[in-house]
Parts: sequence; structure tokens; C-alpha cells
Amino acid sequence: MAVFATAGMLGCPPSIIPDTDDNPASADLPRLPPDIEVQDALDVSKGDKVDFKQVTAFDSGKGKITVIVGNPFGGPHALVGEAGVYTTSAELISNKVAFTPDEHTYELAFEVSANENYLLKLTATKGKADYKLSFGVTVPPKDPCEDVECDENAECIEGKCVEVKESDECKPKCPRSKTCVAGTCEPWCGGGCSAGEYCSHSKNKCFKDPCYKKVCGSNQKCRYGKCVDTKPAPSKGCDPPCASGETCQGTSCVKTGGTTPPPADDGPVAGKIIQLIPQGAKTFIVLDKGSKQGVKVGATGSIAGVAGQFKVTEVYTFRSKAVIALDDKAIGGNRNVTINR
Repeated sequence: MAVFATAGMLGCPPSIIPDTDDNPASADLPRLPPDIEVQDALDVSKGDKVDFKQVTAFDSGKGKITVIVGNPFGGPHALVGEAGVYTTSAELISNKVAFTPDEHTYELAFEVSANENYLLKLTATKGKADYKLSFGVTVPPKDPCEDVECDENAECIEGKCVEVKESDECKPKCPRSKTCVAGTCEPWCGGGCSAGEYCSHSKNKCFKDPCYKKVCGSNQKCRYGKCVDTKPAPSKGCDPPCASGETCQGTSCVKTGGTTPPPADDGPVAGKIIQLIPQGAKTFIVLDKGSKQGVKVGATGSIAGVAGQFKVTEVYTFRSKAVIALDDKAIGGNRNVTINR
């Protein structure tokens, strides 16, 4: 949204302070966090024709952005334009909606991955209007087979490994590469599936492979369309070897006849603020620590150099959201936090 500054001398034309949200590469690009309403405006007459918002999901699932243009109870608005959601490499991943004066509410649907950034682009070709934005993610229920490993002769169904049985008896028994169909050994799924599909041995049919072309990070693998951490190889013994008078218990050396001391209670965890969301006299803050670091809803914490405490209201795997009874100016550039666990 462009900001106008009036010149100090009479007769001088107003000067325009350039937009901070019309450049998708800007470090100061406004964010649209989940479950927080954001307001802005477009005005073609003032040169404010394009707005970008950075969208980050904390969980994988189905994302939806709702755009409300003008006042739904105030009659037609004056804005003509469009909106869409893009990847940071400018690939359109949602439906595109066209703004028309008689329509106020628009929805953009797209698939999101946890901790990935996306760009909402709003473009005006005519007129002006205020608008409101909200973003939410519907997380699908966990697949019961996500953490289940089955051998070659079984398939996971509803969280359990079920032995694949041939529908008709073949004599002699078919080899593993084939299945019995009407008394004849035939290749599974008619001889193979197309690229992007996999063969289900329990149904002898090809299905879309949710892991096709999905790239996971190091120490991860794709299971049922999601990147999951691979289990590290089990540790063997104590490294380095235990000294004289000590015994290896698990992976720790303890005095012979003694026991491994219990782990210490979790103490405070240090983190950083990655986003400020001003809300008048209070401010929502997004932190870079989540449930993986032991953060829980209701936990309190403090910002280094700032009086008062914040309270955690939402927790995700690697992120959390908290609220503090201060405006964003009181927080200033302070970003280091301590979260009590």
C-alpha cells in the first residue's frame, strides 16, 4: 500500500513514499500469519496497484486464504483486479480470483507444506478499496500407516501389516513377482504401473504415488506423501570405552554397582522472535521454538531488554505463537527471548 506525505510548502505537490509490499523480494514484505486478520488497501489513482503478502504455514495440509474486499454490508465496492497464491519462484499454486464490484468475498485454496513460504499477490487494474485477509490450514488426520514398516509379503492397512493373499489358488504357488488371477500366475498390476503410480498388492491395482518427485531433506524419506525423519542407527556400547571401575549401561558409563543418574529437569530455552504482529496495545509474536523444543501452550517467557512477560497461546512442531501486553514500539528491535518450560 503506497503512503503519501504532504509537502511542507504551499503549492508543492504531494510526494509518494514507495510501497514496501509491492516487491516480493523485499526483506520487509508484510506477513499473513495463520488465524490473524490483516487489513490493507489498493488504490489505482495513487499508484498502489500491487500488494504482496508472505504466507508461512506451520503445518502441512490444505491452505485457504479468504479475501474480503470493501464492506459486505455497504453495497458494491469500486475495485477491479485479481488475486492468486504463488511459490517464491513465481509458480501459481492456487485458483485465481477476479475482483468485481458486486462480489465481496473470495477464497484461494492451495496445498501447503510445513515451514514453507508462499506469496499472495493482489493486483488492481481499476478503482480502490480496503480489504481484509485471513489464512488458515486444515491439517489432515495422521495416516495410521505412516510409521508402520511391513515386509514384502504384507501391506499396511489401517495401521496393521496384513499378509497379501492371492484371490485364487495357483499350483504351483506363484513367485513373488506375480500374483494368482483365475488360476494363472500373472505380473502384479498387469505388468507394471505408469510413472507417478505404485502397485498395491492388496488390490492388484495402480494408484497415484503421493511421493512421486517429492524431494526430502537429508536423514529423511517420503512416506505416504510426507517427509519423515529416518530413525538413526542404534548406538552400540559406550564411546569412548569406560574407564576402570565403570560399567557401560546403554550408552553411558557409570560406576560399577551404581545406576545412571536421572536426566535433569528441562529448564528455560533460548529462542528468537521471527515475526511481530501488532494488535493495538498488545502484540502477537511468532517464535522459532515449538513442541520439538518442549514449548507448551500457557508457558511464559521474556524478551531480552523488554519489561513484562509474554504467554504462549499456540504451539506447532518448530514454531509457537505468544502474546505480550505491549505495543510493537515497546519491543523495538529486540528479538532474543527466553521461554520457561
